[in-house]
Amino acid sequence: MMEAHYLNAMPSAVIAVDRALNIQFINPAAEELFATSTSQCMQKQVTMLPGITNSLCSMCERILASCEDISLFQHVLSLPQGHIPVNIHLTPVITDLTPGAKLKAAQILFTIEKSDGFGRLAAAESKQETTRAAGVMAAMLAHEVKNPLSGIRGAAQLLREEVPPEHQALTELICMETDRIRDLLAQVEIFAAGAPVEKQPVNIHQVLQYVLSVAHTGFAHHVEFREKYDPSLPEVLGKRDLLIQMILNIVKNAAEALSGQKNAAITFTTSYRSGYRIQIGTSGEKIPLPIAVVIEDNGPGIPVDVRPRLFEPFVSSKEDGRGLGLAIVAKIASDLGAVVELDTEFSGGTRFTILLPAVEKGS
Repeated sequence: MMEAHYLNAMPSAVIAVDRALNIQFINPAAEELFATSTSQCMQKQVTMLPGITNSLCSMCERILASCEDISLFQHVLSLPQGHIPVNIHLTPVITDLTPGAKLKAAQILFTIEKSDGFGRLAAAESKQETTRAAGVMAAMLAHEVKNPLSGIRGAAQLLREEVPPEHQALTELICMETDRIRDLLAQVEIFAAGAPVEKQPVNIHQVLQYVLSVAHTGFAHHVEFREKYDPSLPEVLGKRDLLIQMILNIVKNAAEALSGQKNAAITFTTSYRSGYRIQIGTSGEKIPLPIAVVIEDNGPGIPVDVRPRLFEPFVSSKEDGRGLGLAIVAKIASDLGAVVELDTEFSGGTRFTILLPAVEKGS
């Protein structure tokens, strides 16, 4: 184990566990955070600490196998003093550095620091980089594929008049498949960079009511919708059509996950969270995002291995999923200056939180 007095002096909570995930070291900051003591937790499983969930242990197993670092930004720990947003860094401690030897982690170091907004910034910037890369891809696809696709469809329509009746089904199949590819390209094109979004005051409850009516009469007819609204909320600063699309994509994913489930339910909750701000860029300016929209379902939840890349294009937990719905959600959130987060501590299904700017009084 590295020099303990250095770790004891750190303001961040530090815990070291062995390969069996038994606690080997805990510094004073961690004792204070978890309201425990060294004598109470030494040689015991790290899951004895409040907020250290099985999903975190699964990440530890991944680290032991690959010796990679894992960082979780704005992870919510359920502690005795409440739900605390933190940044968690999981680092392998490698003691055998023999040249040519296979790297093997002897221990894992948990470094936990209370989040002050920088974690959200790092996560948001990571999402923005992903969507920028997807924008380049979208532009290339649109340019290279859409024009010849139109030619293929036109040729198939002409052939339909010339081929024998028994072969006309094949030309129809060509037309249908080119239409399917065209629709897919239309979904991908949303990632292409465009002009800045012109934001206006929007009543978020009217947006949610519209989404509910569209979903309930269509793809989510098998779901019970529950509403828990704060009627005193001010209007949000956004764009109505984009807000509808963002929330519809989340609800559609939830409805698909609830397919065939008894007592399937999706809950909309709105609230005002004063004091929450996110730092954008390097200017130091902190933007308030006080309007919270929580969308929660009681389905099977999202697999742990998918969660870190959930908002990336073409990442999906569904066998036939295209992985575009939540990537589009992340792109819209970025365009609107909002934040979308998956609650990794929620165990009753899946819970997303959207944080939005409010219209300031007098503006």
